[in-house]
Amino acid sequence: MRNSIQLMVCIAVFGMGQQVVLAQNNEHQGTPVSTTVFVTFDNGGVAFRPSADSAATLAGARDAALVSIRGRTSTDIPTAKDEALALARAAAARSYLVARGVSPLKITLNYASAADFIAENTTAVGRHQNQRVEIDIVYVPTV
Repeated sequence: MRNSIQLMVCIAVFGMGQQVVLAQNNEHQGTPVSTTVFVTFDNGGVAFRPSADSAATLAGARDAALVSIRGRTSTDIPTAKDEALALARAAAARSYLVARGVSPLKITLNYASAADFIAENTTAVGRHQNQRVEIDIVYVPTV
């Protein structure tokens, strides 16, 4: 059973690789377009709850060529616990997208604690903004 699954994954990845080569050779391919969605989390939380606007944007991710998810925490010093929290946040976003029809083969995950702050981390509001996932959705339009 395990070998069958591995074979299926290899075939899928090989097929995607061929599509990329074909797309690169197609002079009518458009310029990639991306959008980024930020979803914040409660302190220590991993429940993925996008706003209505974010959920509407994420609904279009089924048609994306690539979805990159970055999980982050607001801690000042990285620890194993916070690394696990950042990963859990990224995984929660991934599960949300896969449940809504996004192919898991299109999704990449990245996570880090105590890194990539987007707001002042000394205030409660800033820390809340730093407790987030960033989801980059990349589309390659055909013209």
